[in-house]
Amino acid sequence: MKYEINKWFGNPIFITKIDDYESINKDIKELVNKDIKPTNSQFAKTTDIKSDTPLQEITDNLNTDKRFEKLFAQIKKKMILFLTEHHYDLSVFDIYITKAWATFSTKGQHISSHKHTASHYSLVYYVEAEEQGNLTFEEDMWQKTGMYIPANKNYFTKWSDINFSSVKYPSETGGLIIFPSNLLHYTEENTKEKPRISISADVLLTMKPGVKSEHCLPSPETWSKI
Repeated sequence: MKYEINKWFGNPIFITKIDDYESINKDIKELVNKDIKPTNSQFAKTTDIKSDTPLQEITDNLNTDKRFEKLFAQIKKKMILFLTEHHYDLSVFDIYITKAWATFSTKGQHISSHKHTASHYSLVYYVEAEEQGNLTFEEDMWQKTGMYIPANKNYFTKWSDINFSSVKYPSETGGLIIFPSNLLHYTEENTKEKPRISISADVLLTMKPGVKSEHCLPSPETWSKI
């Protein structure tokens, strides 16, 4: 199982490929073309795109759709590996995929810089993407306090994970990228005629039932609805 973990701006980014992604992607693309691709009224439209065509996004919870079981079984394995590599004690945490959605970016479309504010980790899996716009992570300069030296080639003799202010990862079919949800990121414009198809998800960690902590989310079993 090949993977790598980079640390940019103090944030871990996990890069790998899904096992047997060719077979999984074939099934997903058949679903997209036959069953999943909705009418215009079911598409979520965004206002931060360059082209006149709305960014087409399926807003269902794909993680609970049995037709995507093979993919999410692989994603769960990779997520556990990522957390294990960071020495999380998984005996005290439950891991939830809270939502998952597919995005179709046609030529000229991009996704502006943003964070995911309701999860601990987020991920993107590329169903179909070959150099169709990088996924770029940025250091949040607004969070810096006091004086600092900006990332500028005139100030440093060599780029490294210490002085970089942004880093790009190419979109690659079968590729999976996991990152902290509070890390600023955006997707560059798709410059090709072929749509870029990706599936994203948000992941939340809570304490297991019976495990108490003042600092982490308690188990949903202890929650009550108002």
